[in-house]
Amino acid sequence: MRLLIITLFLFIVTSPAGAGMVLNMEDAERLFIENNLDIRSRKIELQKSDAAILDAKTLPNPSARYSLESLKNGVRETEEKYSVSQEVDLAGRRGRRVEAAYKAREARNLLLAHEISGLIVQMKQSYYKILFLRENERALSEIAGIYSDVQRKTEVRVSAGDASEADLMKLTGEKNRIVRGLDTLRTDLKSEKRRLALLLDLQETDFDVSGEFSAKPLDLRGGMPAEMGQQNRPDIMGQGKLVEASEVSLSASKKEAIPSIDLEGGYKKRTGGFNGFIFGISIPLPLFNRNQGGIAQAEAELAQEKVVYEAMKKTAAYEVNLLLEKISSLQTRIVGLSGQIETSKELTKIAGIAYEEGETGLLELLDAARSEKELVVEKNTAVYDYWAARFELDKAVGAKVTSMGGTK
Repeated sequence: MRLLIITLFLFIVTSPAGAGMVLNMEDAERLFIENNLDIRSRKIELQKSDAAILDAKTLPNPSARYSLESLKNGVRETEEKYSVSQEVDLAGRRGRRVEAAYKAREARNLLLAHEISGLIVQMKQSYYKILFLRENERALSEIAGIYSDVQRKTEVRVSAGDASEADLMKLTGEKNRIVRGLDTLRTDLKSEKRRLALLLDLQETDFDVSGEFSAKPLDLRGGMPAEMGQQNRPDIMGQGKLVEASEVSLSASKKEAIPSIDLEGGYKKRTGGFNGFIFGISIPLPLFNRNQGGIAQAEAELAQEKVVYEAMKKTAAYEVNLLLEKISSLQTRIVGLSGQIETSKELTKIAGIAYEEGETGLLELLDAARSEKELVVEKNTAVYDYWAARFELDKAVGAKVTSMGGTK
């Protein structure tokens, strides 16, 4: 009994992560944020901003000096000097550089958050691509079942002389085409699961995704303020922080015109017992170099960041409006296709009964079944496109959109 328990324990411990589990969207998003190697790499890259802050905070090193002078005029005299000098920033440039570095780090954090939201969109689209392919597989399997049933009945009719061999060959060819389509779908499904496993950094593809493949309508009444994306999007907020950082950098560049001074203090010892102290000050005169080039460069960088900021706000409003139009169009198409599919299924059923009773030919039945299949695939494609646009809208707005003007 003890051996059995130990064996079961070892089996559980050594089972690969992800094997046989069912993921919902929340689980997939959590695993993606925790495991995705691209996200890890970008977070590590943020440490460069911390390094920039450390550089900005660092004080200049002091300088130690020692000199020995020896003179001889009958009697040798020596003089030794020991001193330490330190650069002193009277203009406050260091404080401005530290402030600019902090704002730049805030900006990079926000820009990374937007990049991660884009990666999450890709993951969610892959997740729903699996649901989409699985739904197409189910629909085509049902239609293949209809063909198999009609094929069996046609074989009976051919044996009885009520149907021709040509009809059976046409039916078999159409069924085989459906089967080939199913094989392609299953291959695509495996490929998409591998892609999702790569995004989630799972070692196995022995997992499944859960969720209903249907379009949950978004209430488009009332409209969505164009400012919504500008207020919530982390990349726009991050660009705003870059503008602030550039303003502080410009201020620091202007302070470069006020040079730092060097203070020196030390001790002097001379032959004969003469001892004393040393104090000195060195003040550069800004007659020619007042950092004109640095100021001009900082002004140009600030102007550029402001232009990018305004462009990003306009682009965000454009993206939101474009996605809303796309979602509205897809919602209308899905509703229309749903009604057409119900009618098409009824027509396929009627054509099947009529074919069995010999009141119609095989061509009418094949046309009805083919039309049903095309409508189902078109609707499923529209549902997938709808959710892909919904995920893009969440990114464009910077929050999960639950209704027009509503987020969470």
